[in-house]
Amino acid sequence: MKTLSTALLFLAASLFAPSLAFAQQSNFDRATEELQQQNYREAISQYQQIADNGHHSGALWFNIGIAYTQLDSLGLAKYYFLKSSDYPETKADAKNAIEYVNERFNRRSATLPTLPWERFSNYLNNQVGASSLYSMALTFLYLGIAGILIFWFYGKFRTYSYYAGISSVVMSLLLFITAFYIQYFDSRYGTGVVVEEQSIVYQSPDTSSGEVSTAYEGYTVRVDYHESENQQEWIYIRLENGMKGWIENQAVKAL
Repeated sequence: MKTLSTALLFLAASLFAPSLAFAQQSNFDRATEELQQQNYREAISQYQQIADNGHHSGALWFNIGIAYTQLDSLGLAKYYFLKSSDYPETKADAKNAIEYVNERFNRRSATLPTLPWERFSNYLNNQVGASSLYSMALTFLYLGIAGILIFWFYGKFRTYSYYAGISSVVMSLLLFITAFYIQYFDSRYGTGVVVEEQSIVYQSPDTSSGEVSTAYEGYTVRVDYHESENQQEWIYIRLENGMKGWIENQAVKAL
């Protein structure tokens, strides 16, 4: 399996230059210098100030991940590498870094295979997007309406226009349903990373309730925002092995 050495991490830190406003570029450079001088906590603090000012980039998250890796806070490192993987310029390096930190965790969660429909919806969400699906649905709807109008007013093309119109309307409906589902799924669920060494998952948002499982640092979980919205100190999660329950919110950082 691939590994990511400390030397390569520092090399990546020095090479990545995020697309930041000029006023923040010098701050990024100073933070990277602190990182290279092994002042990891100071580097994190300076990077975080840039993020708090609203300037985000793959390089910013990647370098924070590097700092946490060197501090042996691997859960936090994985969290920031996952954030960095959403940016094209750091996607490949972030995936290598995630593999590297995953190999260093003492425990790994059993993982259920992703269901086919879930893989398909994730693909559509990542590669197409709900807004594009809505646009496609409207296009097919207009084509369907046009086909039906032709069927009503132009006898010469009645057969073709009828079937074309009905097919377009059906396709439009399917695309609307798919787009709505993807939008709903994306707004309700998110990804989180366990950042504490270990934390109990409970049946209810109460430490006196029954224990479901134990989540260890580095576990990737699915966060249910809808189920968690009425709880201030707890979040409802699904572990990679399929088990569900409540965990104290400080134990998980949601992307």
